Amino acid sequence: MELHLDQRIAAPRAQVLEALVDPDFYASVGSVNNVAAPEVLQISVQGSTAQLEVRYGFSGELSGPAKAALDAAKLTWVIHTTLDLEAATASLEVVPDHYQDLLSCSGGYDLLLEGEATLEQVDATLEVHFPFVARAAEQAIARGFEAHLAAEAAALERFCRR
Repeated sequence: MELHLDQRIAAPRAQVLEALVDPDFYASVGSVNNVAAPEVLQISVQGSTAQLEVRYGFSGELSGPAKAALDAAKLTWVIHTTLDLEAATASLEVVPDHYQDLLSCSGGYDLLLEGEATLEQVDATLEVHFPFVARAAEQAIARGFEAHLAAEAAALERFCRR
């Protein structure tokens, strides 16, 4: 499944970029839409390139076939991001801590100037490899990702106003 999402962030791009490499930003996000609060594993900046590793986890209730096949406590993943601070672009890969054969997701995003705000444009490819429910699972994950992106934008706006 191809994901194409646009999210407006009511904060200047320079401040958004600074926040994305600040562990305090991730600490401010909290739990959102069945996703536990992010855990920063690593943030390193060398020159204009930042490497980020942030762990997330599912905190909702599984339903039906998923509940029978998966342990909700093991639905955690790390997003590995390479952020070009000068170009305001990033590439990312989602790496599940468990069930690696069931999900793959990679892509990137651009942070575009939009007046005094920032437009985040995300393009990613998401694939669930789970017989009979893959398409429904992809759609549910995509909806959750979109909701999480909106919540993260709101958190960025709050953090940048501090």
